[in-house]
Order: sequence, then C-alpha cells, then structure tokens
Amino acid sequence: MQRKLAFEHTPGLALPLRFLLAAPWFGALAGLLLVWQGAEAMSTRWAPATLAVTHLLTLGFLGMAMAGSLLQMVPVVAGVELHWARRLGPVIWAALAGGALLLAAGFLHGLPWCLRAAGILLAGAFILLVAVLARALAQRSAPNALPVVAGMRQAVVALACAVAIGVTLAAFLVGAVRLRVMEWTNVHAAWALVGWVGVLVVSVVFQVVPMFQSTQLFPRQLAFTLPPLCLGGLALWTVGYLLNQPWQWIGAGLVSVCLALFAVYTLVLLLRRKRAADVSTWYWWLSLGSLLASVAVFLCPRGVDKALVLGVMFIGGFAMSAVNGMLYKIVPFLLWYHGQHAGCDVPGVRQLMPDSEPRVQFAWHAASVAMLLAAAIAPGWLAQAAGAVLAVSCMRLGFDLALAAISLRKLANEQNQES
Repeated sequence: MQRKLAFEHTPGLALPLRFLLAAPWFGALAGLLLVWQGAEAMSTRWAPATLAVTHLLTLGFLGMAMAGSLLQMVPVVAGVELHWARRLGPVIWAALAGGALLLAAGFLHGLPWCLRAAGILLAGAFILLVAVLARALAQRSAPNALPVVAGMRQAVVALACAVAIGVTLAAFLVGAVRLRVMEWTNVHAAWALVGWVGVLVVSVVFQVVPMFQSTQLFPRQLAFTLPPLCLGGLALWTVGYLLNQPWQWIGAGLVSVCLALFAVYTLVLLLRRKRAADVSTWYWWLSLGSLLASVAVFLCPRGVDKALVLGVMFIGGFAMSAVNGMLYKIVPFLLWYHGQHAGCDVPGVRQLMPDSEPRVQFAWHAASVAMLLAAAIAPGWLAQAAGAVLAVSCMRLGFDLALAAISLRKLANEQNQES
C-alpha cells in the first residue's frame, strides 16, 4: 500500500514549516494558562479556563500541526498539484493563529467581540484550507495512494462539519442563534476529535509508520475500510444522539471498534518490526496506548464523570503524542531534503535532530500526560504543576524544531558566502 513519494510536487519548505514550527507554542501557552488558572481549569469541561486551554490545544497545537502536515503530505503522497497554497498559506496561518488566540481570550474573559472576531477568522482559515485541500484531493491520484488519499478526504469532510458546528456554537454564545448548546457541543467535540483528528491520524499512519518505523505495510483493505467505517459510525451516533434514540450506541460502538482495531494492529506491527525501538517508537506506544485507554473510558458506565479524563487521554495522550513523534521525524527530513535540493552540503537527518533531543522531550511529554490525568481526577495544586510540565514539554519541542531550522539556514548562508 505504501508507494514512492512524489517529491516533485512538494509545495516548498516555507509553506508547511510555518505551521509546524508554530504548533508547539500554542501548547506552551495552554500550559501557562493552566498554571495561571489552576484547579478551576480542571474542575469541569464547561469552565471558561477549560474551554480556553482546550481550544489552544486543539485549534492551536493540533490545528497548526495537522494543517502543515496536510499541506506537505497531500501533494507528495497523492502526486498532485496543490494550487493556491503558496499564496493562501500565510493567510490561513495568520487567520488560524489569530482566531485561536481570540477564541481563548473570548472564553476566558467572556468578551463577545473576541468570540465574533474569532469565529470570522477561524471560519475563513478553515474554509480556505478546505478549499485548497479539496481541490488537490479531487484530482486523480496514483492507484497505490488511494487508501491514504481516501482517508484524508474523509478527514477533511469531518473538519468541514466540525467547523460548521463550531461557528454555529460561536454564534450562540453572542446571542445570534438558539440551539441545544450542550448536545451540539458534544457533537462538535466528536466531529473535531474523532472525525477530524482521529480519522486523519489513522490515515496518515498508514503512510508514515511503515516509512519512518520500518514496519510491514498495512493491508490495503484495512486502510480502505477503517476511516469510512469510523466516519459512518460517527454520523450514525450523531443522528441517534440528537434524536435521543437508543440505537445511537450502535454508531458509538462501531467507532470504538474501529479505533481499537487500528490501535491494536499498529501496536502489533511496531512490536514485530526487526529494528530496535527508538524514541519515535515510544511516542507511538504512548499514543496508541492512550487511544485504547480512551476507548475503554468512553465505554464506561454513564454514571462515571469521564469528560475531562477522556479529553486528557485523547487530546494529550493520543493526538499530541502522535503529533510530537511525527514532528521530530517530518521537520528534520523536510529540512534535509530541501537543503539537498537547494544544493547545500547539509548534515544527515540524525545530525539535524539527534535522538537525545526527543528523548528529553518525550520524558517531559509523558510526565505532562500523567500529571494532567491526575489533575483531571483530583485537581488542586496538581493542575498548576501539570500546566508547568505541559508548558516545558511544548517549549522543548518548539526550541528543538526551531534550532534545527535555524542551524540549517545558518549553514546554507555560510556556504553561499563561501561560494
């Protein structure tokens, strides 16, 4: 199922790099906000501070990382042109960054004008992003890339649904519309986290795990069927949930089975590979283990208050672990490739990003997940400690990626002066 990548279609280094380098700093800001707000931000999912922290992580950290990854991977994996991207990329980046910051400020301080401005900026950012990606994904791709491309298409559809619901919720907060806010907030979270983040990570893993982890390839049929089954189950749950029908759990069960099957199968591939595990494998173990734990918590009895625990394990444990591990692989590889393509004598990927750097960051990240989980169960002083560790973890990631990019640019400038 894996195919040779079409690097002749690469959109250039600047387009994805601005997104990938910015992502960790939104995570750091979320951690610092948690330090400031303390236990209040871990007391209930509806607290203003909780909403601010959550959206800094989902829109800022994950949104930036996934937008940058898609703008790089879609043309290279599918072998298609990415029209408009170079011109619209800076606009999308600025609107996404500004929208995430304004939304967090609007939640935290209850400022309607911030929420209105954030809704406009975020809607604009995601409409442009979806338009760029949809045009590329609508083109005919190479046959071997079809499973990955199909999964990306479905993730983009889920993103469009999540954004539409999110904009409607923002309109509710400023008094523009009426709706059952609690039910629609749950639907928004499901489409954003399971539909967009979950389906996209699943689809990308089919390409990057065999490529970077030297595992066996995923079966083509599994890659074709898991994303649409997951999205179909999510749609079924949504309709049943909004209509308050008992068969909503058929859809929820289908989603749970799909995610659990994906996690178990990927773990088996990682355990069977011949090469010894390195630090990037540790990120995948933590990510997939957290995904299995999320499924188990979701299936717990209704009486258990599990929203915060589920959020920590899915966002922090599953999604952020996967993104951290991929950033430590993708960014140095892009720097090396574009440096070589520009005719520079660049060091290898392992010299640009020695294993010692992600090892340190992994320890901080794993500690932040554990402490956030503890704070979700018993907030108190643990919330501030967890926020501090989260901030350090994301800052370490941000500095590691930025220093690799700066060192390569400095080297290229020196070589240009010598020549």
